[in-house]
Amino acid sequence: MHLFLCAGILILTILAYYILGRAFCIRCGCRPVIPETVCLGFFLYYAVFQALAVPMILTKQKLHILGITWAAVLAVLLAGAVYLILQENKRSRPAYDSGARQKYGKINHAMQAGRSRKQEERRIRDAGLWLLTALMGCAIFCECASAVLMQRNIGWDFAYYIGNMATSVATDTMYVYDGSSGLLRNTMELRYALSSFYMNTACISQATGISALVLQKYVYGILCVLLTNAIVYSFAMKVFRGDCKKTAVLVTITIVMTIFWDVYDTSGQFLLLRNYEAKAYCANVVVPMTGYLLYRLWTGIGEKSSWAGLFLTAFASVAVSMSSLVIVPVMIVIMLLAHMAVEKQLDFAVIRRGCFCLLPNVCYMAVFLCYTKGWLVIRI
Repeated sequence: MHLFLCAGILILTILAYYILGRAFCIRCGCRPVIPETVCLGFFLYYAVFQALAVPMILTKQKLHILGITWAAVLAVLLAGAVYLILQENKRSRPAYDSGARQKYGKINHAMQAGRSRKQEERRIRDAGLWLLTALMGCAIFCECASAVLMQRNIGWDFAYYIGNMATSVATDTMYVYDGSSGLLRNTMELRYALSSFYMNTACISQATGISALVLQKYVYGILCVLLTNAIVYSFAMKVFRGDCKKTAVLVTITIVMTIFWDVYDTSGQFLLLRNYEAKAYCANVVVPMTGYLLYRLWTGIGEKSSWAGLFLTAFASVAVSMSSLVIVPVMIVIMLLAHMAVEKQLDFAVIRRGCFCLLPNVCYMAVFLCYTKGWLVIRI
């Protein structure tokens, strides 16, 4: 029964990501492919959740307070996003006055219907595209099965992260008890408390009664695989300039290589063996998404939507995984230095925007440095 509930939660989660991502794209004035929209919604979700959760974690609030507050905030966000989408759809519809409608309506309707029929017939005739899409879908399903149903990595990390979530649900606290022993901590470990990724699962577990272990392994394990392939698909569509056939082939080849190239020290093996962990999301979602957005900026340095997406990804990167703390800023700095080296000039507009994207991680690094030096101690 819980597995069916997990399937429903997974579907609703992806739908929520799409709605949030679509609203974000409308505000940025861009229309990316659906997989990219879902990924942007994922980062928007965790950016807002992080802004709400971290102050509550550091002030030692109860888990149920975070859950109730987040449910209310998310409902408002989704309602606003749906309203924005409906308004955009209404504006995109062609409007004619009554005279023009009477004079040209039938002709335009006939022409549009004719074009639509031809496009539909061409799409149906293209059996190759359907076949490649079906193969890609089967490959994604097999990868989900390999990553989740054949999960074989059970170690200390597994016990600790799942223990943190289960203990939080049982005690209605957040990072107050140790995930391994269940004992009360003396001080809060900001190494974990600065990221709200696992507390999101704990909130859902507390609200639904489903074990955090089941939620993390099945819902977020599958979600990691789907988001990874969504980024590969978006990247390929950009590189191949909208060629769906080449994109489907590339995604399928990537999946086959991931499944059969059984080398542990790769991001792909993190995807297959430890997909429930924040580290897997860092290796397979955060870093590829950052690289994809940097590629978009490299090919169109003035695109405001790409800069907005990069800032959103950087802002939410620590929320998804503390492993992103240094990796994402380094990637952005490398892109800025490479751009200046190629252009052989200082583009202050690019530098200013790049530094703005670095700000969230720099602030987190400053807080974490104070913690490691012993200057910032939160006693329990």
